Amino acid sequence: MVVAETLGGLSALKAALDMTKALKDINDATIRNAAVIELQEKILAAREEQTALLEKVGQLEKTVADFDRWDVEKENYQLVTISADTFAYLRKPPAAGNLPSHYICPNCYEDRKKKILQRSDAAHLMCPDCKTRLRFDSDEARKFNRQLPPRSGGWT
Repeated sequence: MVVAETLGGLSALKAALDMTKALKDINDATIRNAAVIELQEKILAAREEQTALLEKVGQLEKTVADFDRWDVEKENYQLVTISADTFAYLRKPPAAGNLPSHYICPNCYEDRKKKILQRSDAAHLMCPDCKTRLRFDSDEARKFNRQLPPRSGGWT
């Protein structure tokens, strides 16, 4: 009988040990699951950061390409006097190709933009972007600003 009770006690002890192991495994699984969830959150955050960085790299590459294109384009222009103390950039003849001769705004040029100056009247050119008005010395301007002959005594 002692053997049977001992075996019964050992059996109960083994069942308790198995239950303890199962509880330990449950606790380990909970900890493991919590660690897995935390790791997945970190991986997701890293992927989001990587995506943001890739977008930023793409934007920076575009900016560099724009700078490179501008560096090539600006070589097609030279600063010239268009009136006594007024300057603009004129398209150089060899680079003009099929393009008509034109001036670009000096203010926009400094901002890496090519904005063709448009005539606002016979004596002025105006930038369509920054609205800068530049005095323009040309035959048309000279005709526009010509000296009028003195008037006779009455209206004619």
